[in-house]
Amino acid sequence: MLKRIFVCLLIIALTISGVTVSQLSEKVQANSGNGKVFLIGGALSDNNAEVFNAMKAAAGGGRPKVAVFTTGAFNHQASYDAYHVDITGSLSYKNLFSSYGFDPVWVPISIDNYSTEAYKQSNIDIVNSAQLIFFNGGNQTRHATALLRSNGSDTPLMTAVRNKFNNGGVIAGTSAGAHVQSNPMYGGGTSYDYLRLNNMLSYSERGFGFLTNAVTDTHFDARGRLGRVLVAVRDLNKTYGYGVDENTALYVNGNVATVYGERGVFITDASQATFYNSRNFDAAGFRLHYLTSGDSFNLSTKQVTSTKRLITSPYYSGYYDSNDVFAAYETTKSVTRLVDQTASFNLGSTRERNPRFTIRFEKNSSTKGYYSNQKYTAENVIVGVTWR
Repeated sequence: MLKRIFVCLLIIALTISGVTVSQLSEKVQANSGNGKVFLIGGALSDNNAEVFNAMKAAAGGGRPKVAVFTTGAFNHQASYDAYHVDITGSLSYKNLFSSYGFDPVWVPISIDNYSTEAYKQSNIDIVNSAQLIFFNGGNQTRHATALLRSNGSDTPLMTAVRNKFNNGGVIAGTSAGAHVQSNPMYGGGTSYDYLRLNNMLSYSERGFGFLTNAVTDTHFDARGRLGRVLVAVRDLNKTYGYGVDENTALYVNGNVATVYGERGVFITDASQATFYNSRNFDAAGFRLHYLTSGDSFNLSTKQVTSTKRLITSPYYSGYYDSNDVFAAYETTKSVTRLVDQTASFNLGSTRERNPRFTIRFEKNSSTKGYYSNQKYTAENVIVGVTWR
């Protein structure tokens, strides 16, 4: 508690002076250990072969064993059903992973029985023999409660998961199962809530910490969550925010992050951001990258790699002004249109007033856009937030 109070006061003090995130602490590698992390943005379709095949390849190919944790479910019966029971339009995890050539095994731990199951050797053995560890959606707090002790330290089962990661294993999670991979993690609240309160520490809690210099958010632009991640990277003292959209995955392997799936991933870089002394959130200088299937981002060099065609002759002329920037996919439209227009900026305002926030999306000489097969990539979009 004392440590959290100290961090909060430090952030507030430095925010008042208008400093950048890079001045708060030394940079650390984006991924600890030797492991690999698949962050899935939720609503993963059973027929998204691109994501499942990418997880399979990362796990070594063949028929990899996947240890399935359904600890995000609200009770043990729901946890059991998520793994074992097909429902209309959606296979159970057992049948879904089997259909893609995995060898799935359920870890029978839930929010109801973790006080015993997190200490059982039989469950530790499942993790030790797996090549892929998968966490379902639901509630990230349940994942953390089931696998971490009340003081935040690892249970024996979590120690096995961490050892697997440190020895090159693959950790994957969808929705809540992706949120829990960072530390601290956060959840709850809308983008407008975060910007208005200008403090999200009350939303944060202990996570697994497999991503050490980033926070993760999911269902990202389907639910207009850019505002959440802008506040989170400041208050949780991270350089990167990974905003993964639905039916899409970001695979973080060392310093390289690659996108798979239907939609896109927003990578927010706060290393050059400035935060101003203000009652509400007020900041400038974020670098935002929007990546789609096949794109990758080097977390060390901050370079985007895309196989799409570089946009040299913009299609649009004037700027785009959204009157509800956190509505579904309005941020995506603002960013992708920016790199395919002659105007140098786009604006997006919140529908809520008192205060009303405006997001400014701007391009400069380092901003690039790519386009092929109806998919965009945007590199180095400059983002700022003001209010009135």
